Amino acid sequence: MKTHLLRAATALTLSIVIASSFGQEQAETITVPLSRSTEPMSLKIELLSARLEVVGEDRKDVGLSVGQSGGGRKIVMPSGVKTLPGGSYQLEVDERNNRVTVESDSHQGRFDIVARVPRRANLDLSTVNNSEIIVRNVIGNLQLANINGPISVTNVSGSLIAETVNSPITAEFAGIDASAAAALTSLNGDISVTLPAKAGVELRIDTSRGKIESDFELDVKPSKPVIQRDERSPGREGVSVRVEQVIVATVNGGGPVIRIKTLNGDLHIRKAGN
Repeated sequence: MKTHLLRAATALTLSIVIASSFGQEQAETITVPLSRSTEPMSLKIELLSARLEVVGEDRKDVGLSVGQSGGGRKIVMPSGVKTLPGGSYQLEVDERNNRVTVESDSHQGRFDIVARVPRRANLDLSTVNNSEIIVRNVIGNLQLANINGPISVTNVSGSLIAETVNSPITAEFAGIDASAAAALTSLNGDISVTLPAKAGVELRIDTSRGKIESDFELDVKPSKPVIQRDERSPGREGVSVRVEQVIVATVNGGGPVIRIKTLNGDLHIRKAGN
């Protein structure tokens, strides 16, 4: 495994390219310094297939452990067929002004990435096939998208936008930020939300077929359909109108809004410590 450090003219830019050849199975460990280590940082990872785990720690840099599974190839020779473990891929890690990005154009195998970041970090994680997203001990704005795999979030505070299609979402909040947005959406998966025992929130629930279970006593409010009217931009004719009916329920008197939507899954509202 080779690691190349490509530094630009400014000291605030760091690029790392990891090239893996056939037969390499051991994870590569990288430390990425931050331009402003005392300030909150951002991490963006967008990969086709990956297990992404991000852990917040008391640190001033980013530690990455990168491996890959699957993607093996075969070589046909006169003496027979030889199977090569692993695959060939290139992964680029770039740091600019406290923003770390991880990307790859590889379509073979599945990446296994563990990122250890400062506790105050904004995350933008996206993956598609045979994937998993895990986040623990982070304070910040979290945007998580996983098309065909689960999302698990533990001991987080701040804004949380989590979307998946065919898998469950599990979210455990350490605290509720009054100014932060929270929305959890799964088409065919269960959603489990754990809140601090004394947290006050307003739940806006949209579930068609699943059941709703709560450790809290919910105060269900009368609701009426919400109509959103979108006038067409100049040059385009017509009007778009959207009507949405949701369940509105408050926990401990209400507070910041948490939107939860699932079509075929169950919804669980859990109390921390139960």
